[in-house]
Formats: sequence, structure tokens, C-alpha cells
Amino acid sequence: MLHSLVLVVTSWLCLLSPADDKALSAAQLKFAQAAAAGTAQEKEAALAELVGLGEAGAIATLTLEYGNAAEGLRAGREEVLALRYACERRDVVIAGLRAQAERDASVKPTLEREEERLAELRKERAKAEKKVAELEPWREAVAGGLARLCEVLGPARRRKSDGELWADAREGADTLQRAAAAELIGRIGGAGTAAGLHELMCESAASIDKLRARIAKAMGDVRKLERRWQEEAAANDGRVAQATADQYEQAKRESSQLVTLGYRLEILVEASGRGAAAALARESGKELEKTLAKLIGALKRSKDRTRIDTLRLLSQCKQDSVREQLRMLLAAETEPLGIATLVDGLAALGDATIESALIGKFLAHESWYVRARAAAALAQLRSRAAVPVLVARLEKEEGRSRSDLNAALCSLTGQNFRPVFAIWQRWWKEHEADFVVPPLPPEKTALEEAAETGGVTFFGITTESQRVLFVLDLSGSMQFSMVPKNNPDDDPLKPFDRPAQGELSRLEAAKRDLAKAVGGLRDGARFNFVLFASDVWTWSDELATMTPDVRKQAADFIAASDAVGATNIYGSLERALDLAGAKGGATWSAPVIDTIYFLTDGRATVGLTTSTDEILSFVRERNRNCGIVIHTIGLSDAHDAVLMRRLAEENGGTYVGR
Repeated sequence: MLHSLVLVVTSWLCLLSPADDKALSAAQLKFAQAAAAGTAQEKEAALAELVGLGEAGAIATLTLEYGNAAEGLRAGREEVLALRYACERRDVVIAGLRAQAERDASVKPTLEREEERLAELRKERAKAEKKVAELEPWREAVAGGLARLCEVLGPARRRKSDGELWADAREGADTLQRAAAAELIGRIGGAGTAAGLHELMCESAASIDKLRARIAKAMGDVRKLERRWQEEAAANDGRVAQATADQYEQAKRESSQLVTLGYRLEILVEASGRGAAAALARESGKELEKTLAKLIGALKRSKDRTRIDTLRLLSQCKQDSVREQLRMLLAAETEPLGIATLVDGLAALGDATIESALIGKFLAHESWYVRARAAAALAQLRSRAAVPVLVARLEKEEGRSRSDLNAALCSLTGQNFRPVFAIWQRWWKEHEADFVVPPLPPEKTALEEAAETGGVTFFGITTESQRVLFVLDLSGSMQFSMVPKNNPDDDPLKPFDRPAQGELSRLEAAKRDLAKAVGGLRDGARFNFVLFASDVWTWSDELATMTPDVRKQAADFIAASDAVGATNIYGSLERALDLAGAKGGATWSAPVIDTIYFLTDGRATVGLTTSTDEILSFVRERNRNCGIVIHTIGLSDAHDAVLMRRLAEENGGTYVGR
């Protein structure tokens, strides 16, 4: 659409411009045509011709194209990721169907259909990867062309063009284009750019904070209608009145617009931070000292989320002076979220000088969140010295912290003895003399994760935590069979696949594993169930403390649970994070729950938003200062594998698909 607009406008300019502007107009038109449909060589030639004119009028054209390329690249990367996860999910499904087909010939048509879908997905993935591979160098080329053009402009024209670009970033009508302008400024801006983009980042974050109150009110309105929807569905075999559906859609449409705005503002915050980091990386000498002084001053004054955003901005810079400043900040920091952010940032920069502080100070910190991030940082830094200390701390830790330490030890050693101190201690005594830390292990595929995690705790995902929420989908499709045959996409207009003899429904499978998981909670553990369909509710109004009586009550509740209604993923995660104590903000919220298990068999169909990206953004913002691990379990071939896998990956958890 934007390319078409550029072509139309540029064509009119060719007709209306005076003779001395015709060369520029013709070059702009040629560039727009090449950018829209040209080969890589044609694009490069048109870019060189436009930049070679040395005219300030070309800046707007190049800026718009940079925005197109940046947004196309962002969306393209998301598509590649989605298709990658979809292919991995198909691999898991096909592996299960092949095993089923050996025992049940009726499954073979489904297997063949899934194999065909996988082949199509692989073609789509290859096409999307090719598009990204072409867009990335093109975006770089446009940015380079803009930088060259700005260099040849005189001071007055350069100031004017810079002002126009800053106006796009600060006042543009489209938030995604504003984000692209902020990134571009970071790459080509002059003195003061880093500080200016930091201000834009802070202003955008403040806009998000103001938006939260409006979203909260909208959420209340939507929740009332979700409750009515659930009551009607339960009373009428899953059906709801058209009036209820219409009122709900209207309320959701209005509230979704606010959620989308918040999501796009988050993109602007992140883009401004990246742009500021890129600009800071170009600074040196007195200019760098001046900018650093401004940013450190802002850190001292900040009381909201911008404090943490600023620390993350600084952590993206690789200059020695910035890294030294980060070390000084870490030495003086006392707030757990600030410590964790600095530890993560320095570890990502590969700064091994913090190893001694991680081992001697932060592994024993009073906050379990700091201890968790210290263990993860030592694993990322491939610290041999950390191994015996992590082993020793296993004897002292309990709950989630034992799982965190064990994960670090598994990464550093390539072994997995579970969080059992005696076995790790014996292994270390036997191997200490000749032990060499192996390279960082590659990321596991969904198929490998599913194979390695079978049969333990909740759908194969193990945790030592004794502060757990179980979020369980009770929508109508949970009555479907665990083995899809005639309705693999869970189309509600088609008859659902009732379990055949010997098969389990998804609800029965979930109940069975949930009962086992609850059985693993010791007396004194804190837990609750968050249930969702069209509405969201909890088993207990507050967290329950495990006792023999409570254990029986929980088991009875699980056994009696039934499934009806739609799939409200956003609402269930919002309720779970509320119950866990995830408050958001600029300091660690010390949540009362440290682990969430989230199970669903479908995609979001109702709720404040059903967008995968917006749901992920919401959880990312709410959990950014908590460190709550979120494990995800997707049942059936119809669940949103992209959402479930990314939800786990972004929140330190494990994803399994069944």
C-alpha cells in the first residue's frame, strides 16, 4: 500500500515540478518503482542514482522506504519464526500419528494430510526466509544511502532534514513508522541523537502508563460480558444469544483498539532504545561523556519503568567506557530488578569480569530472582569456577531456585542429574580434575523437547517449585479426542471427534496429568487453579496452602471439572499474573507465585485481544519485573504453537505439544 502511494505521488511530482526539479522527480519515481518490484541490482542502481543527485528532497523518499523495509523486515521475521514453530509442531504431530498408524489404520488419512501440510509449510517458510534475506541488506543499503546523502548536504539543509526526521519520530500518525524513524535517526543522526532518542523512549513509556488505566476500565466492561457469555453457554449447550455476542464484539472491538495502541507503543519504546544504543555506539570522547552523564542522571531521577529501560539501553552498547559504567552501576545497585537487569546485560556482552561477583555475592542474594539471573549469567559466560559453587548451593536451596541452579549446571556440564545434590557432588569429585566447560548447547527443537520430557510431573515438565499456578483450558473443544481424525482444526461448525474406545479426551488427559502434578506438591505448598473458557475464574479466591484436606478438595475439584465455551487466553493470563502478584513497575514485585503451568488446546477466540503478538507483549510487560517461569502445554493440532512456544521461551519455561 505504501509503495503504491509513493508511486502515485512521485508520478504527480514528475508532471508538476519545474524543469530544474525534474531530474530529482524522475529519480524518485525510478527508485519507488525499483523498490516496489525491482531486482536487487535495479534497486541498488536506483538508490545510487537518487543519492548521487545530492538533493535534500530525496530524504523523504528514502526515509519512507526505510520505514517500509524496517516494518517489512519486522513482520517477515515474525512470519519466519511462526512458520518455523509451525513446522516443528507438525514434526511432533506426524511422529505421534506414525506411531498411531501402526496400531490403527484409520489414522493413515490424517497422517497423509498432515505430511502434505508440512510440505506446504516448508515451502512457505522457504519463501518467507528468502524475503527476509532480501529485505535485510536492502534496509541496510537505504540507511547507508541516507547517511551518504546527509554527509553532502550543507549545515542548513542538514538541520532541516534532521528536523523533519525527528518530527516523523515524535509526531507521526503511524506508530510503526515512528518506530522506524527512531531507528533510522539512531543510525544516521548527529550529536545529541542518543540523548534525544532516550527522551523519546521515556515519553513513549509514559504514554503506555497513562493508557493502562483506560485498558483496565475496558477490561472490566469486557469481563462482565465474558461472564454472561459463559453462563449462557453453560445453560444452552455451548450456545449464546445473538444480542450477547453482538454486545461482546462491540466492547471487545473498542478495548482491542487500546490494546493494539499499547502494543505499538511498546514497539516504539524498543525501537527508540535500539536507536539510542546505536547512536551511543558512534559517540566518543567528550560527546560520549556528556551523553553518559545525561543518561546516568536520568537513572537517578527515574522512579518508573524508564529506569530499567535505560539500563537495558546501556547494556546494548559495547564500548569499554559504557561497559565500565555498567559495572559501576552493578556494584552500587541494591534493588533486585536493577541488579538482575545489569547482570543480564553484562552477561550478554560477554563480560567475564563480573564472574567473581556473581559467584561470591549474587548467587547468595536474598532475592531468589537475583540468584536465578546470576546462575543463568554464569551459564552464559561458560564459567568453570561456578560449577562447584552451584553444586554446593543445591544443598541449601529449595523450590524453584533448585530448578534454576540445576538448569545452569545442565548447561555448563552437558549432564542432567536433576536437582539432586548428592549425585552432582559425586559427579564433580570424579570429573573436576579434567573438566572443560563444553560450548553453549544448541537450542532444542520442539520434537527433542517432547521426547526428553515425557512422563514426569505435568505433561513431562518438571519443576521443584512449591508456589505454582495451574491455568487450565475448559473450553468446549477440550471434549475432543486427543487423536484428531475428522476435525483436526477444531472447527466448531463441524462435529467434534469424540474419543473412540481406548482414547482419552483432551479434558481427561489434562485431568489425569493435573492430578499427578498436584500430588507432587508437598504440604505447605502454595497453589491455585485458574480456569478459563469464555470467562475466567479460579478454584479459590486466594492462594491455597496444601494440607491433606486441601489435597482431597483439589482432587475432587479436578475430577468434577467440565468443558464448555470459547477460549479466553488473554483473560486467563491476566488473571493468573494478578493472582501471582505480578504488579509491573520499575522494581522487583516479589511475586507470591514463581511458576505457572498454562494448558490449552486451541487458539484465542475471545478476550480483550486475540492477537498472538499483543498477548505476548502484555505478558512480557507484566512479567518483566517478576521472573515468573511460564511453562506451556498445547494439546491437539489446533493450538497456537507460536504463542505457546514463545510464551515459554520468553518467560524461562518449557513448551510441549501433545
